[in-house]
Amino acid sequence: MRRSRILAKLRAGKVARVCSLGSPIASYPALAAHFHYDGIWLDAEHRVWEPREADHLIAQHYAADIDCLYRPPTKEKNALYRLLEDGASGLMIPHVATADEARALVTAIKFPPLGDRGFCGGGRDAAYWIGKPADYTEQANRETFLTVQIETPQALDNVEEIAAVPGVDVLFLGPGDMSIRLGCTAAVTDPVMMDVQKKIAAACRRHGKAWGRPVGTAEDAKTLIELGAQLIAYGSEFGALYQHLSDCSAQFDRVLNETSGVPNAPEGKTY
Repeated sequence: MRRSRILAKLRAGKVARVCSLGSPIASYPALAAHFHYDGIWLDAEHRVWEPREADHLIAQHYAADIDCLYRPPTKEKNALYRLLEDGASGLMIPHVATADEARALVTAIKFPPLGDRGFCGGGRDAAYWIGKPADYTEQANRETFLTVQIETPQALDNVEEIAAVPGVDVLFLGPGDMSIRLGCTAAVTDPVMMDVQKKIAAACRRHGKAWGRPVGTAEDAKTLIELGAQLIAYGSEFGALYQHLSDCSAQFDRVLNETSGVPNAPEGKTY
């Protein structure tokens, strides 16, 4: 059974590198693996994926030997463990506000005795039964992981109890949602957000869990790592396209303004 690169980093006390993807770009897993990422956060909470698109992208993760951290649009039990059967290494569940919710998720995606996941053995994760290991359920429990998102004041109030739930591996701050509810900015260095991050870090440290959040700069990543974060999401296809088109547009503006007086420029046209 394929071993999780993210879990290997977390268990070694290291930082796992994650980038994000919300579009069906087949080459993205290979590119991310080439640039030393451990996993890709595949977002289906805010992006629509056809089932076969998702399955194809997870297969591309397998081919590149990089983890797929899938954020689904549902908390329905069968839909969750089917993603693991398809080969997702981990699930990121948004808006987990209580320990009871966290326990229900563990029940859904872990095999007994830890949970109550349904057994198949014919999926990609078990090599379609051909290469299924004798201890498949134990390996599946060991090499897949549950990430719960802390995104509301209620979740923050319950963070200690959530971190204590067996089977929860990572607490991942959703800074956008949290900042809206707390009336602060999502910035890593915002004083209110810093208190949030320190509270999550302390709970995870006490219960032996990893934590993290997305960042927009290397300096933000450094700050979080110094606070003990181990799962850092930095880089996305949306951000890359946005920045590239912004840069190209600015260069177009410069070139067109410089050439606005050339003989063949449209009469009266300024750029």
